[in-house]
Amino acid sequence: MIAYLIGLSAGLVPALSTGPVFLTLVQNAIDHGFKKAIYFIVGVALTDTSIILLTWLGLSQISDGSEPPAELSIGGGLLLILFGLVFIFKKEKEQKPTAPSSTHLQKFGLFTQAIMLNAINPIIWGFWAAISNYAITEFNDNSSELLFFAGVLNMVWVTDVLKAYYAQKLNKYLNEKFKRYLRIGIGLILTILGLKLIVEFLIL
Repeated sequence: MIAYLIGLSAGLVPALSTGPVFLTLVQNAIDHGFKKAIYFIVGVALTDTSIILLTWLGLSQISDGSEPPAELSIGGGLLLILFGLVFIFKKEKEQKPTAPSSTHLQKFGLFTQAIMLNAINPIIWGFWAAISNYAITEFNDNSSELLFFAGVLNMVWVTDVLKAYYAQKLNKYLNEKFKRYLRIGIGLILTILGLKLIVEFLIL
């Protein structure tokens, strides 16, 4: 139980961070609503859990203090730039009834977007590798380590749901012009973060 509580505390670090996943989650909640944003959260949760399992099972050498693989740095940077440009140049559509098939496609798109954004980000791999290494060195048995991971993930999941919920609530107070500027701002931040990731890799 103590391991779980420690995990909850450690989970505040990713929960309170304002990186690409947070920005994209907020924008998706504003654009698509809380219920559809849940599919993005599920994608993030699935990826986080998978990365933890991989690093915990001995693959933490992917981010053990050495430089991340070129594929992650370059690919992650390009993906952030792509998402940023999509937000910047996305045009508003008239509100029309959405066909069930289109809705399902939209939900699947949010789910896969979350997986791509998380899985190819070396910062995410580095953080979860550090969390896994901490669990292995701090606790003496697998059950305590699993409780620790459960605490971390539960904190992240709960706060992600709250972020999406309140972002949707905020939506009704925003006019279309402000939402457009917000989308462009988030797009620019994602693009800059992507360029920063690529440039840092090329310089190092």
